[in-house]
Amino acid sequence: MYRDGKPTAVILDISEYEELLERAEDLEDLRALKRMRERPLRFRSLSDVLADCSPSDVSDFAARDARPSPRVRRSSRSRC
Repeated sequence: MYRDGKPTAVILDISEYEELLERAEDLEDLRALKRMRERPLRFRSLSDVLADCSPSDVSDFAARDARPSPRVRRSSRSRC
């Protein structure tokens, strides 16, 4: 569609539109991956991670492993 001789809109089949959206999302993901690969990797030791956890968080892990149920609620403030 044109207005004043300039393109202003496009009419696409919905499947073509969805394909364009998917390609745009894929491109965004690839750009994010490229940025991540440019940064050096940083690893933390288990002792450092556990040091950031409160004792109750660590006991929650032990309790979770001892229970057969996969549903365990942890505090939203916990980083563990």
